[in-house]
Amino acid sequence: MRQLLPLIVLLLAACGGSDTAADNAQGDSTLVTPAFMAGRIHAMEDSIFANPAFDRRGAVALLDVYQAYARAYPSDSLSPEYLVRAAGIQRNLKDPQAAIDLFDRIIRDYPNWKDVVVCYYQKGIIYQDDLKQLGAAKTAYEEVVRRFPDHVFGQEAKLIIDNLQYSNEELIERYRKQNEQAEAQGTGR
Repeated sequence: MRQLLPLIVLLLAACGGSDTAADNAQGDSTLVTPAFMAGRIHAMEDSIFANPAFDRRGAVALLDVYQAYARAYPSDSLSPEYLVRAAGIQRNLKDPQAAIDLFDRIIRDYPNWKDVVVCYYQKGIIYQDDLKQLGAAKTAYEEVVRRFPDHVFGQEAKLIIDNLQYSNEELIERYRKQNEQAEAQGTGR
C-alpha cells in the first residue's frame, strides 16, 4: 500500500480528486484496486480527449499514470495496453525513441500478450516515419514477418519491406503505372 500511495495521489490530483478522497484511499485499501485505478485513468482520458486541442500537460500526466499503473500492477491485463497508450503519447510528444523503448519493454515483459504484434509493427513505423532510419525500420518489419507471417501486420510488413527503397514520389509513379496496366488489361487493349 505504501508504494501505491504516490500513484493514488497522482491519479486523484490529475483527476480533480480532493484531499479527502486521497485520505480515504490511504485509509481504505479496498479503494486501491486495479479497477479503481483504471476508472480514474478512464476519467483522465475522457477529460484530455474531450478537448480537440492537444493538451501537453494532460498528456504528460496521463503518460506518467499509465506507467505508474504498469509498475503497480505488472501482472494486470491492462498494463501492456496502458504501456502501448503511453508509447503513443511519447510519439505525439515528439519523443519517438521513448516510444520505441516502451514497445521494447512490452515485448520483453509481455511476450505472450495478445496484441504484442502491434509493438513490433509500430517500432517499424516509428523508425521509418519519425526517425528516418530505414535500416532499423527494415529490421523491425522483418521481425514482424518472421514472428507473425500470417497476421495482417506480417503481410503489410512484407509489402513495406519491398517498398522501403523507394521515395514517396517513386511509389506514386509505380502505383500509377500498375493501375494503368491493370486498366489496359481489363479493357482488352
